[in-house]
Amino acid sequence: MRALTKKQKSLLKKWFEESKHKEPWDCFYTYDITSVDDLTVEQFEKLQEINDTEILYQEVDRYLDDLHSKTY
Repeated sequence: MRALTKKQKSLLKKWFEESKHKEPWDCFYTYDITSVDDLTVEQFEKLQEINDTEILYQEVDRYLDDLHSKTY
């Protein structure tokens, strides 16, 4: 399977939401996780354990970019 599984998407969305924070002077939320490069090694390994594919890196990056784009 080449696409992300529901479980992988769920984890990514959870980690994305957990990385949300807002500075007192800012009216918008900021996210610490907006690309695959922002994930920890452990987080990426967890995604690999679920379903490792040759395009996992790109799929995760695209999904996180889509999540971030939808917040604005």
